[in-house]
Amino acid sequence: MKVRKPAASDNVVKIAGDAQAWSRALSAVFVDLEVEQLNTQQKLTSQMYRYPFGDLAFIRAVTRGGAHLVKRTEALIAQSQDNIFFVGFMLAGEATLMQDDHRAELHPGDIAILDSTRAYDIYVPRSFDALWVSVPRYRLEGRMHALADIMAQRIDGSTGIGHVASSMLSAALDEAPGMQPAEANRIANQLLDLLSLALTAGRDTSDARRTTAYRTSILRRIQESIEQQLDDESLSPEGIAAAHHISVRYINKLFEREGTSVARWIRMRRLERCRMDFEDPAKLGQSISDIAYARGFGNISSFNRAFRARFGLSPRTLRNIESYRSTPLR
Repeated sequence: MKVRKPAASDNVVKIAGDAQAWSRALSAVFVDLEVEQLNTQQKLTSQMYRYPFGDLAFIRAVTRGGAHLVKRTEALIAQSQDNIFFVGFMLAGEATLMQDDHRAELHPGDIAILDSTRAYDIYVPRSFDALWVSVPRYRLEGRMHALADIMAQRIDGSTGIGHVASSMLSAALDEAPGMQPAEANRIANQLLDLLSLALTAGRDTSDARRTTAYRTSILRRIQESIEQQLDDESLSPEGIAAAHHISVRYINKLFEREGTSVARWIRMRRLERCRMDFEDPAKLGQSISDIAYARGFGNISSFNRAFRARFGLSPRTLRNIESYRSTPLR
C-alpha cells in the first residue's frame, strides 16, 4: 500500500509536550479527548494534516514516540456537542481501538469505526501513521445496519471487500488535496457503502457466536426489506411488522439499539437517496419534486423541511450547487 507523503504546503498541526498539551491539541483537531503517555521516557510528537473531502474531513496523523492511550470518556461526552463518527485507517504501525465490548487490533491497511457519542479508548504502542475520516452522523446512521454492533470492529484490509475499501481509502487520501467537493461527496457515498458492505460481510461468522445474534439478524432482515421498498410511498411500520410477523412495538425495540425508530429510519434512508440523486450529474434534468416523489415522499413541503433539517440546506440550494459545478467552463 503506497500513500503519498504529505506536502509541506498542506494544512498541518504540530503536537508535542506533556499529556495535558496533547489532550488540548487532539481535542482541537478531533473531539474532546484525554491522552495518557504510557512511556514518558520517549518524546511523543505528531504532525496532523487536514483535508476537506466533501462534507467529510480527512485527518492524517503521523505520530512518533512511545506508547500512549487516547480516551473519549463519559465525562467528556457529557460536556460535548459532537455527534460524529471516525473511520480509522492504518497506514503504518498498529493501534487497538476499543468501544463498548468490542476490540479492533489494526495493522497497515485495516479499518475500523468509532462513535464519538460513546466512550472509547485507542491504545498505540509506538510510532504510527493513520488516516482518520470525520463523518457526520447522518452519513452513516442511514446506511449502516446495527451501528451499536459494528463500532470498533476490524475490517481486514488485506483481503476481499476490506482490501477494496482499503485501496479506495488510500487512493482518496492521495487525491484529497485537489478533489472538488462535488466529486468528493460522490466518492464518499461509494466509500461509505463499501465500508458498510465490508462490515456486514465480516460479521457473518462472529454473529453466530453472540447472544444478540437472533435480534441482530432480524433487524438486518428488516432493514434490507425496507431498502428494497423505500420508493413505495405506502411503506409503513405497520406493513413492515405484518410482513415479518412481529409487532410494531417489537420492531421499534430492535431499532432502539440504533438510537432511532423504524419510521425515522425509513425517512433517513429516503432522504439519503434523494441527496445522492441531487448530487448525480446524470439526474440534473429531473426536478426536485420528481425525485422526492420517486423516493417515496408524498408531500413536497414536508420533504423540503425534513431535508433542510437533516442536511442543513434546502434541496434547491444543493441542486444549484451541483448544477454550477457540473457546468463546463467556456
